[in-house]
Amino acid sequence: MASTTYNDKTQKVGITLPNLLLKQTDEIRGDLPRSANVHALIIADSKSMPEIKSESIHLVVTSPPYWNLKKYGGEGLGPNQAYAKYLYEIKSVLKEIKRVMAPGRFVAINVGTAVSNDGMKPINADVVKMMEDLNFTFKKEIIWVKPKGTQGLWQRGVTKFLKSEPYPCYFSLNMMHEYILIFQNEGQMQIPLERLSEDFIKKVSWSIWEMRVSYTKGHPAPFPYELPSRLIQLYTVEGETVLDPFGGSGTTMKVARDLKRNSFLYEVNSEYIDLIKENVGWNSSFDSDTRYEIKIRKSITS
Repeated sequence: MASTTYNDKTQKVGITLPNLLLKQTDEIRGDLPRSANVHALIIADSKSMPEIKSESIHLVVTSPPYWNLKKYGGEGLGPNQAYAKYLYEIKSVLKEIKRVMAPGRFVAINVGTAVSNDGMKPINADVVKMMEDLNFTFKKEIIWVKPKGTQGLWQRGVTKFLKSEPYPCYFSLNMMHEYILIFQNEGQMQIPLERLSEDFIKKVSWSIWEMRVSYTKGHPAPFPYELPSRLIQLYTVEGETVLDPFGGSGTTMKVARDLKRNSFLYEVNSEYIDLIKENVGWNSSFDSDTRYEIKIRKSITS
């Protein structure tokens, strides 16, 4: 297994992804067998992804930071932003996703509905509009329902409704669902036909997916293993490449590794490096043909 080191300031590490997946630069090492699955963690803002060759990504699975709800630490979008600015930042990433997506391939975006004092913000509808503006086709909408009783789902507004304002027209509710929006890029899709099992098809062929939340510690909003697992099986085959431009705790990379896909993970906050490595299991001898790389594109101030 390839060894990788990093520090908290700045370092550029050669990404050892196959040449078909990565731009030709002097940072590429050509020391991997063609059969290797490679996973690249890039500490950088995904509004620009120069490490990735145009039209080379087969699937995006991602969940943008919640607007004005979670504290992610360090840099990044989400908390303390005006909603219009939040959407502008997301669209900048979506434009770069458009560049790197292979023709006809799919993007899966997990978003919730934001609640504020000024009313609800339909992030799902705004993401659909932005993706359609980029000539993606909105193909599927899946509702992810979280189990009742999940820690964190009971919200302050509902407590107020229950305890101090239990009156008509003061209704509040707990948000226990999120959206998984599926988009297809323009162009002709090319993918080998590999049959999915009947049991898997029966499990996923519903517009509502009931899945538990993730209990990964160290990140405010990790999504569960099952979410990218279903999507990666539905929209890729072994050896293809998955991108998560909002890497978070690294769950997409972990699942891609387990399913024998390659992956790119972008994360703007360097403080999550150790969490991602632990969650993915970089230090375990999982597979002799699995390689990991880290690139810190710019100086990160502690």
